[in-house]
Amino acid sequence: MHYAEVLVDVANRRLDQVFHYQIPEGMDLKRGMRVLVPLQYRQVQGVAVRFTNELPQGVSDRAIKPIIGIVGTLEIIPEDLIDLALWLAETTICSIAQSLHTVWPLLKGKVEEWVIPVAAKEDEDVKTLQILDPESYHALAVLFRSRNKALSLSIYLKRSGLTKNQVEQLAKQGWIRLESRFTSGVPQSVRKALSSGMSDEGVEVNTADIQRFSSDYRRVLTSEQSNVSQKIMGALAKQQYETILLHGITGSGKTEVYQRIIGEVLAQGGSAILLVPEISLTSQIASYFREHFGDQLIVLHSGLQVSEKAKAWQDILQGKIRIVIGARSAVFAPLPNLRMIILDEEHEGAYHQEENPKYHARNVARKRMEQLRGVVVLGSATPSLEAYAAAQAGKISLLSMENRVANRPLPPVEVVDMREELIKGNRSMFSLSLQNKLKGTLERGEQGMLFLNRRGYSTFVACRECGYVVRCSDCDIALTYHTQGNSMRCHYCNHEEIPPRTCPECGSRYIRFFGQGTQRVEEEIKGLYPAARILRLDFDTTRSKEGYGEILGRFRRQEADILVGTQMMAKGLDFPNVTLVGVIAADQMLNMPDFRARERTFQLLTQVAGRAGRSDKPGQVVIQTYAPEDRAIIKASHHNFKGFFWEEIAYRKARNYPPYTHVIRVTLTHEKEDRVIKGAHSLARALNQGIGSHENGNTSLDILGPAPAVIPRLKNHYRWQVSLKGKNIVFLREFMHQGVQRFAHDSSSSGVQLNIEVDPLSM
Repeated sequence: MHYAEVLVDVANRRLDQVFHYQIPEGMDLKRGMRVLVPLQYRQVQGVAVRFTNELPQGVSDRAIKPIIGIVGTLEIIPEDLIDLALWLAETTICSIAQSLHTVWPLLKGKVEEWVIPVAAKEDEDVKTLQILDPESYHALAVLFRSRNKALSLSIYLKRSGLTKNQVEQLAKQGWIRLESRFTSGVPQSVRKALSSGMSDEGVEVNTADIQRFSSDYRRVLTSEQSNVSQKIMGALAKQQYETILLHGITGSGKTEVYQRIIGEVLAQGGSAILLVPEISLTSQIASYFREHFGDQLIVLHSGLQVSEKAKAWQDILQGKIRIVIGARSAVFAPLPNLRMIILDEEHEGAYHQEENPKYHARNVARKRMEQLRGVVVLGSATPSLEAYAAAQAGKISLLSMENRVANRPLPPVEVVDMREELIKGNRSMFSLSLQNKLKGTLERGEQGMLFLNRRGYSTFVACRECGYVVRCSDCDIALTYHTQGNSMRCHYCNHEEIPPRTCPECGSRYIRFFGQGTQRVEEEIKGLYPAARILRLDFDTTRSKEGYGEILGRFRRQEADILVGTQMMAKGLDFPNVTLVGVIAADQMLNMPDFRARERTFQLLTQVAGRAGRSDKPGQVVIQTYAPEDRAIIKASHHNFKGFFWEEIAYRKARNYPPYTHVIRVTLTHEKEDRVIKGAHSLARALNQGIGSHENGNTSLDILGPAPAVIPRLKNHYRWQVSLKGKNIVFLREFMHQGVQRFAHDSSSSGVQLNIEVDPLSM
């Protein structure tokens, strides 16, 4: 095979393709190795992905340049991960370089020019040079004094005081040579260990391991837990790819099921990945699993340094680690004989990557297990509508657990109409009912949790007297208030209105811009209950993993009476002494400018309500809202997921929203507002140019926008968006790719950054 197909590590759409290079005679090149290749006027890193004896039609052998050298001899990217990277680039419409770095982060490094002396200090020619040309000798002496008798060009220029031209002159005279080297952030010892550890074989398991992992359990499973565990292992035994949705109500014991099936996987010589939605949750669930599996387990997340991740991957590839627990990026862990990937709380938006490539861990998990013929388990008390709809359509399997452990009842939920509170003269953010229940909870020495979703960064306009919310007439989405220009906008179609001074529905003057945070909740509680001990759990108080764990640890030890928090406290927390959960402003979630607002509201309300009454003490929940008649509020108050699903899926179908359609969104950013607006309109024109050639009904689509993004300015960059909407995702990807290519050749694209997202979680 004389030629290698190389994916170059350059995040440039115009170079985002496979390039052919000659394989020099004697070079022992393997698929997955990193190579140094010439590209235009520079040398870049690449990955050899295929080999061939033939060139594409029309390509001359004389035009093909040879590979300069191999830079990845110490570690080779596994073939299944190369294929995964190619799939990821195609499905997320990002560059292959970005995809490769995501799948195999150890690629990080750079190509540098190094200066190497040709002669030794003891050579006669060098001694002569010291007499005849002291300046040149001094330049060589700098290299002789260096530890490795070589220096990178940048350091050499500083130490020698020479210019780049003078260095090149020395090279022409034959005293030094310039060499391109790849510098990696991964220590040499770790990189060497990586190469010796790679294996696709299962780990040898003896009888003691089988007994340990399949029998040594601390708890006896309930009949529901045992039933779903057996069915999942039955699916795994088929040696065929399958995705299973495990719908288990809060407190039904899904974590115990995960432990049991992972133990069975290990007993059979396989390995498994367990994903959790947030980094802050990894230590909590890892400690639970480590009690049983010990040092077979490791925690991975994006916060690890390159060297730390490399050392972790070394242990994984050598078979020392067989269980990986982590957040979204852990889905790429290169476990040998990977048989199962579990996504706990699969509905959570944190599984969606916000930076390029904008992947969803659920899709990556399914692709990996499709490649390896394993099983994906999606677990949730409130599954995403897409996952549950797929189960109803028979595309994935569905297993259910409908009872709490020990048959504990779900807590009763009281819905408080805050419009009535206003009529009663109560202008506090706490209803009278919640105040009374908080007082009783404190008097009994029990604990309460108060939830406020501060993700409501967009201020909506609502009437406190009748509950009316100003919505877009075309999209049925709450309009977002912008202080700049004093206007309300729809972030789907760019419809704009002036905020009303009185309620269009009832004429009340109590029309307000809604938006409040956890700090204000904490302050008001202190005013009502001065003796209460309060902790706050939000982004400001948990900037580190330690902060999150410390706050939860104090609350678990009952060093505080009330925990105030955002959605961080809605995920998988189990506090036996918590008997009261209060939701301060359900409308703040309900009126987000997003078609998934009701789904998220139902999920969060159900999840946070599930924190109450998880032991022998009965729980109670209070939901405060200005829209008590909304279907999300009603169904959540009855813990009725199925009822909510069928109502919401009918709404999605009528509005042609996912899962009945697909959306590809492009967010354009630039430091100057006029440039990003011009670029957004140019991209919309480029997309519209392609419509005329696609008249088939099966490939129909809509172009939405251009419009300002939900957050119109972020990190000093203005943001606009353009979206495609249609039923055929393959066609949408190709249509968007062609439109972006046309846009790239337009002058207005210069300097404008594009972020492309397929099926975004919010629009």
